[in-house]
Amino acid sequence: MPARRLLVITYHHPPDTSGGHRWALMGKWLGQLGHEVVTVASAAHGDLPDDSLTQTHRVGDLSSSAWLRRLLRRPPAGAAAGIASTPPPRLITDVIVPDANLATWDPAALVLSRRLLRQREFDCVVTTGPPHSSHLIGLMLGRSRPAWIADFRDGWRYEPLRPPWPTRVQERLDAGLEHRVVRAAEAVIGVTRPIAEDLRARLGVPAAFIANGWDPTWDASLREDGLPDLPGDTFNIVHTGTLGAGGWRDPRPLFAALRRVGEESRDGARRPRLVLAGAIDSELQELIAGLDGELVQHVGRLAREQSLALQRRGDAVLLLTSAHHVSHATGKLYEYLACGRPIIALAKGNEAARIVEETGTGITVAPDDVEAICGVLRSGVEGGLAAGYAPRALDRYVYPGPAEAVAELVEEAIARRATA
Repeated sequence: MPARRLLVITYHHPPDTSGGHRWALMGKWLGQLGHEVVTVASAAHGDLPDDSLTQTHRVGDLSSSAWLRRLLRRPPAGAAAGIASTPPPRLITDVIVPDANLATWDPAALVLSRRLLRQREFDCVVTTGPPHSSHLIGLMLGRSRPAWIADFRDGWRYEPLRPPWPTRVQERLDAGLEHRVVRAAEAVIGVTRPIAEDLRARLGVPAAFIANGWDPTWDASLREDGLPDLPGDTFNIVHTGTLGAGGWRDPRPLFAALRRVGEESRDGARRPRLVLAGAIDSELQELIAGLDGELVQHVGRLAREQSLALQRRGDAVLLLTSAHHVSHATGKLYEYLACGRPIIALAKGNEAARIVEETGTGITVAPDDVEAICGVLRSGVEGGLAAGYAPRALDRYVYPGPAEAVAELVEEAIARRATA
């Protein structure tokens, strides 16, 4: 396979963690495969000392402007997530289609992308979203652009992250832009299988499924210092990150099952214990307070390297997903796939459940089925969960697998562009 030069256009990029790791890792591993990756990203999230080494170019974003954020009564850019107690004003969310980044970031990113394309010869352009306005840069590059791949980390019109648009005109425009992007790009990627299948069925494009993945070089960065000792006489279930509360990810059925199984095991039998690492909100604090103190252990916030090490100390790891999103598969899932512990996936009928079942890395039950969750906890306590742990077919979810799949798709996109 020949060495290729790619221009990746992504709003989210490290140090931003909200979707930014996908193409940082792709770039790293495509480089290992002999390809060259140049990245255009937003400067709103800061920069990194090795930007010049990784050929990362950052452009300003009006949304991070201090005066504009004060005008719109938004917290400072980069502030902790909890600071913003009110949703963004409708001027930001309900006016510009497909999103406000079309006005605040796309113009500068387009100018820089065009300049880079004039200065050097590129074989392929990759746009990735959300924000889905990033894909419009691919359209605006014009007919002389290289081959183009549109990468969808979330669905655009499929299971959208935003509510319906206020007017029919906006809805039609949004649908029309999505259609133009996927029909104009030489190749389209869905980060989950449901997203790719929707694009194929609804818009008639041969979308590829290329998942996120685990970087095996991270194994060398694990940190054991500062981690708590986990009791050896309990079945320790580790959850790292925000467990969540409310309608999107509801931990109440899990806590009801913990209470029931914990009460069954009072007379000297082994008991389940939920080990939480991460921030907890007031609702979760109430749930914890309603349980026997031996059933939940909150260890506070940990550095990522410590969280990864804690996963490997547990007897199992916990994944809680939404009951309403078929394409749901968080970045935490790929960490869990690599940790060597059975996954208790409170997931049913969605992408996370499919991956856990496909890879033999755990057991899945509906997140709102208390009786089924009780059965999983009993299986863990009795040793059945560990006995059934038989990982397989993980290559697709561990690098360099995803990067190899992208490299193959780049060749297909270049061939289609040549015949266009």
